[in-house]
Amino acid sequence: MSRPLTSKDLARLAGVSQATVSRVLTNSPKVTPQTRARVLRVLEEANYTPNALARAMKTGRTGSIGVFVTRVTSPFHAQLLDEIGRGLSAAGLHMILWNIEHEQPESLGTILQQRLVDGFIVTSASYASPLHTMALDSGTPTILLHRGIDGLDCDQVVGDDRQGAYDAGRYLVEAGHTEIGLVRLEHTGNTSRDRERGFRAALADAGVQLRARNVVTAGVSHASGHAAARKLLSARKPPTALFTLTDLLGFGILDGARSLGVRVPDDLWVIGYDNTELAGWEAFDLTSVEQPVPGIVATGIELLRRRIAEPDRPTEIVTLPCPLAVRGSTANTPARVSSP
Repeated sequence: MSRPLTSKDLARLAGVSQATVSRVLTNSPKVTPQTRARVLRVLEEANYTPNALARAMKTGRTGSIGVFVTRVTSPFHAQLLDEIGRGLSAAGLHMILWNIEHEQPESLGTILQQRLVDGFIVTSASYASPLHTMALDSGTPTILLHRGIDGLDCDQVVGDDRQGAYDAGRYLVEAGHTEIGLVRLEHTGNTSRDRERGFRAALADAGVQLRARNVVTAGVSHASGHAAARKLLSARKPPTALFTLTDLLGFGILDGARSLGVRVPDDLWVIGYDNTELAGWEAFDLTSVEQPVPGIVATGIELLRRRIAEPDRPTEIVTLPCPLAVRGSTANTPARVSSP
């Protein structure tokens, strides 16, 4: 029986130092992508599998990242989770997933204190939840993706929701709409708050009034969007355009409009938010503000890896643009909107 390969053997085969092999095995960011790829290729060809427990005891690293999610059945969160899994795998990291909808606060506290992972990714931070504070207090490197928290001393990567919603509002106004509706959400974090503020600002800047009768607060579901559409479109003077804060609500609005015989886009324009894959399906063809999920995830994973390697480095907040993707729910009118 041949002896197991050592890190010295692997270094020789890859043409690098033992220290470089060690950095690759511990997912250190201090390795160039080209060198990492060469070492990983040698590991694969040699069928080398490091002992995870021995590595964790020696380096204090597990090679795993804990990801906290909620509403995993929603189109956007499913897309976000898939991108996170793909990104972590490409970085040589393993994902441990917790759906916080089904965890009690005590259980989360135990998870956070056990140091089972090298870092945490929080995708559903809200002012009402103590999760982000508990994660930071645990001492484990933590990053917020997609949904940030104002004033929190923590790495965060988010979309520019205010500007994205502002552009959507300006697009409707420039197309000549004045009777415009909003299907909003209760504010539990920056995401819904900034989207609503941006949309309202666009209408106000154009001198278009967002009338109270055209605003409905809904839950995050297709059924809520359906009900909101039936309420708004059954009014004596219904809106000619609706903006909503998620695609899932937008899909419900489209179906609710159809149930009343309201034609989209002839009688009603609809804009959603997130630009999920389903928005491009022929059945929906929904104009939507895009959340730059690949960019958010790639930037977030890189920042988290740096935080793991350098725990005391200054925190960073990265905001990425959210462009408008125009489709048939707004008559395929060319987008004349570009963020300044």
